[in-house]
Amino acid sequence: MATVQQLHSTLQQHLTIPIHQGEYWYGGCVMDGPVYPFTQGSDYQLDMIHLNTPNQVAPAFISTAGRALWSAQPFNLQVKGNDLEIAGRSTLYLDESGHNLKDAQQTLARQTFTLGKMPPAEFFKLAQWNDWIELMYKQNQADVLKYAHGIVDHGFAPGIIMIDDLWAEYYGRWEFSIRKFPDAKGMVQELHDMGFKVMVWTCPFVTPDTPEYHDLRDQHMLIEKADGTPVIREWWNGYGALLDLSNPKTYAWYKHALTKLQTETGVDGFKFDAGDAKFYDDDDRSVMQLSKTEQTQLWGEFGLEFPYNEYRVNFKNQGAPLVNRLQDKSFEWGVNGLSELIPDTLTQGLLGYYYNCPDMIGGGEYTSFLGKKGHLDQELIVRSAQCAALMAMMQFSVAPWRVLDKEHLDLCIQAAKLHHDYADYIIALAQNAAKTGEPITRPMAYEYPETPLAFAKTQFMLGAKLLVAPVLEKGAAHKTIYFPAGKWQSIHDTHDVVTGGGEKDVPVDLSTLPAYQKID
Repeated sequence: MATVQQLHSTLQQHLTIPIHQGEYWYGGCVMDGPVYPFTQGSDYQLDMIHLNTPNQVAPAFISTAGRALWSAQPFNLQVKGNDLEIAGRSTLYLDESGHNLKDAQQTLARQTFTLGKMPPAEFFKLAQWNDWIELMYKQNQADVLKYAHGIVDHGFAPGIIMIDDLWAEYYGRWEFSIRKFPDAKGMVQELHDMGFKVMVWTCPFVTPDTPEYHDLRDQHMLIEKADGTPVIREWWNGYGALLDLSNPKTYAWYKHALTKLQTETGVDGFKFDAGDAKFYDDDDRSVMQLSKTEQTQLWGEFGLEFPYNEYRVNFKNQGAPLVNRLQDKSFEWGVNGLSELIPDTLTQGLLGYYYNCPDMIGGGEYTSFLGKKGHLDQELIVRSAQCAALMAMMQFSVAPWRVLDKEHLDLCIQAAKLHHDYADYIIALAQNAAKTGEPITRPMAYEYPETPLAFAKTQFMLGAKLLVAPVLEKGAAHKTIYFPAGKWQSIHDTHDVVTGGGEKDVPVDLSTLPAYQKID
């Protein structure tokens, strides 16, 4: 029988948990994926209470020794020598009944995940499209349709398409700008006729000195300062007031605004951006007097009203049918680029954010694309597409046909087709995740605890059957892969069978995405 220790703590009372010899820990903060796992002597600390991360956070850690640590509230954690030192706001739970990483993750799922439902299958079936890199802040009907037609005209299948920021006149008026979209309903219908599902960008900010702002302010439906006036916070698009979604009137107002847009134009869902804890303060006044992390949690919970949703930030809400993407990555091979897609994605999965998207192919950090017309690294875009092809979801933004020559474009089409070829398998894994809490993309150590640590961030398992080892280095002619014991057959060549039990150098060229299925 499992034994769960309840470790009561305050921020003034420190708790110490010894790290076992050879034990490695994952969890906490998705953005810290590249530094996971940590162990004895690691230089790692995480202050969840004051954390300003642009991605998902869960108050939980799990280890390769089968131990699971969690709490209902954020806590601080630091490795000191051979110990974990922890201080929290509420009861900490430590379960030591497991033997390996899978045991620990499944304990966490049983104790903290919301199971039972997954997002619509369309998220997993085909490559998604977001017009952000192409249109940026110049959203308009003509160019949205041009982008959509470019997708199908160049050999890609229509999937979900997202219309990004500035399709409305300002924040808080969630209606298509008539200047930019003279016939929004007709546009959405045309996109539907082409085979697309349509999502649009939204956020919890309200532009000051607008009719919506004045109305919300007068009814005390915005987050306020102690004197009862709305807080005005700086964010990446200037300054804005914040919806108090803990107020039932505000919640109903926002839901009505979005459902009205759906009814009038036919859009299918919403990309929910912002909501970061850094935009809130624990001293803010709200109806339920929520902390900054609880505001982020509530922002995520709101998305459950809309099956077609996407989030960049979340606190808790693990296992819920919410699509969680990675933060905007840079157009880079290394730091904050391609090399971080695997560790970040695996951290998402272990924590329960397994309905995940590894950001836009090539990266969603738009400044990486400014002033580079004709000078983009085409190989990086191909490798980014290949890396995402056998993950839960893949999403394009920069138009491959605009920035790639025929050779590289064909390889991106091939990567998108590969994702579609494995859609039934991926959807089955998503269905399993909804039932059990098991990740879709999994660390090697989840299925094969004996995997050397050197391979923890360069390859992964898609479910229990498929080993995927994307090429992550520019100009690579080979990829060193660890094959667990057994026979592994290449998904590209049935005659290519590897007998596992160690590592092997596999030759690669630009067209190669090393992936193997266990056949015994």
